[in-house]
Amino acid sequence: MARTSQNGSAREQARKMQQEQERKERTRSLLLRLGVVAVAVAVVVGLTFWVVNRGGGGGGQYTTGQAPSVANEHGGITLTSTTELAEGDDLGEVSTDEVPGGDLPAYVETEEGEVPHVVIYTDPSCPSCQQFEAENHEQIGEWLDAGQITVEYRSVNFVGQYAQRANGAIACVAEESPEHFYDFLGQATVNPDQSVDELVSAADGLGADISQCMDDNEYYAFTGYTTAQAQAQEIQGTPTIFVDGEQIEGWQE
Repeated sequence: MARTSQNGSAREQARKMQQEQERKERTRSLLLRLGVVAVAVAVVVGLTFWVVNRGGGGGGQYTTGQAPSVANEHGGITLTSTTELAEGDDLGEVSTDEVPGGDLPAYVETEEGEVPHVVIYTDPSCPSCQQFEAENHEQIGEWLDAGQITVEYRSVNFVGQYAQRANGAIACVAEESPEHFYDFLGQATVNPDQSVDELVSAADGLGADISQCMDDNEYYAFTGYTTAQAQAQEIQGTPTIFVDGEQIEGWQE
C-alpha cells in the first residue's frame, strides 16, 4: 500500500512539473511572438516607444472621481476573453493624489497552473500604441478566446487631450457594456483624434450607450489615477508590456 501511495504521489508530482513546464513554454512562445512584432512595429512607426511627457497628460482638472467597478487597484481592467472582464476591486472614488504607487508591482506573476497574464500600459494618443493595436488586436483576441492568456489593459494619458477623452470612453464602455470593451478599446486606439461625439457614436455602433457617462465626464479622474499610478511605478512610456512579470524589450531596442 505504501508503494502504491508513493507511486501515486510521484505521478502527481510529475504531472505538476509537466504542467508548469508547459506553462513556461507558452509564456516563452508568447514573449517571442510579441517581441518580434514589437521590433517590427517599432521600425514601421519610426520610434521605439512614446516617452512620458510629464508636463502634460494626466487627468487635467479631473483629480477626484469614480473608478469603474471592473478596475483593479493598479487602474487596470482585465479580460478573460474578448467579451468577458475579470472582477474588479470596486475602488469607488479615486484621487490622482492618492495612489498605491511603488507598493504595487508594475506586472503580475501568475500562479502555478494559470495561463500567462499580459499587462499592457497603453495610451490612445501614442503612435506606437496605435500601431501595436493595429498589428496585434486580432491575434491577442484569438489567444484570449482560446483561453491561452489573460490580458490587463492599463490605459494612461502621457500625451494629451485625446487620451483623456478616449480613456474616459473606454472606461465608460467597461462599466456600461463590458462585452464590448475589447472591441471598443481597439477601435478608439487605432482611430485617434476622435471627438467625444465620434467616440459615443463608435460605442453606439457596437451596442454600448455611453452618452450620459461621457456627458458627466464620469471616469476622467480615473485616467489621471491610472497615469499617476504608472508614473509612481516608473513606467517610462507606452506601450510597456509585461508577460508573467517579464517585460517585452523589443520597444526599447
